[in-house]
Amino acid sequence: RPHSRWVTKDIVSSQQSVVLSPSSFAVAASMSAEKRRSQTAATENVSSTATRINYNGKSAENNCNRIGRGMGKNDEPRTKDEGQRTQDTGQRAKAVRLLAIDLDGTLLDSRSEISPANLQALAEASARGVQVLIVTGRRFHSARPFVAQLPCPVAVISSNGARIATSSGGVLYRNFLPAAVARQALEIASEYWPYAVAIFDVPGRGQVTMHEGAVIEGPLGWYLKSAPECLAQVEEFDAAITQDPIQVLFGGPPARIAPLEPVLRASAAISSIHLTWTKYPARNTSLLDVMNKGCSKGSALAVWAQRTGIDPSEIMAIGDNFNDLEMLEFAGRPVLMGNSDPALGRDGWAVTASNDEDGVARAVRTYVLGE
Repeated sequence: RPHSRWVTKDIVSSQQSVVLSPSSFAVAASMSAEKRRSQTAATENVSSTATRINYNGKSAENNCNRIGRGMGKNDEPRTKDEGQRTQDTGQRAKAVRLLAIDLDGTLLDSRSEISPANLQALAEASARGVQVLIVTGRRFHSARPFVAQLPCPVAVISSNGARIATSSGGVLYRNFLPAAVARQALEIASEYWPYAVAIFDVPGRGQVTMHEGAVIEGPLGWYLKSAPECLAQVEEFDAAITQDPIQVLFGGPPARIAPLEPVLRASAAISSIHLTWTKYPARNTSLLDVMNKGCSKGSALAVWAQRTGIDPSEIMAIGDNFNDLEMLEFAGRPVLMGNSDPALGRDGWAVTASNDEDGVARAVRTYVLGE
């Protein structure tokens, strides 16, 4: 797709407004006062009005660094980092001021753990004044235990861009799916109710709402294991959606979920929604998220960048899946994980090692710490 970017400043609707001041963003107690001021100044300048940022990609002319071999055509094989990093032989990119990092398949390894090498690299980057932003498709409550392990100040974009919060949970920005649109999408996809989830920004039971006919091979099986205290099952979605959900998602075996996308794209709802995929072939699982129109990891990153005064050219984004695409396109230095789908690649994008080989740490040390 074209690599150009454009930005507009249209104020979003009331249901997407900020509800807390970002001044509550916490910093690590061990940092010196000077480093605290450096780390938090940008966060404290975040406006209390949410702004919708529209863009369609960006130039990749400065993305000429590689870790191992970079990405050429999408069907070319990629290699892992096996020795000396290559030098930047093109135009020098601006110094990285913000790291935007996905969780699953990126910062987390295949055991859903953060390696010591990744933790150390983030600590060193933060000590040099680089902001760290976690950008995940997970619910905030699901991401929070991992965020708590990080050795540096951090903010969290969760639910594929629908919510921005401090590490302690203070909400800075919302872009939720309007209730009427959620009900419309679920009615159109009624055949897929056994695989459907409406996710709400509420504590405890009802945060994850599913139909009483949900099946174990879908999200029901996952939530019964990981968050049974958040799960509620209902007879009808229509009556259960009394407030704007964060999102609606459909998950399960790829062959079962894939036919839903063309159904939604051909429906009247498509003018009000954004669809994004997260695919895990090794787990035989695909997730199709139904977000508010224009809501993505990339649009939320654009909001954060504008509010903190950081230019896209000063952002390095690291991801591995299709829901990371808009974020990678927005960032001046996109980095793909070695375990990512080759179809995600663009000419000039760097590729680091896999999530089981400290790929985040290698990218940070190469492009941020200059080692």
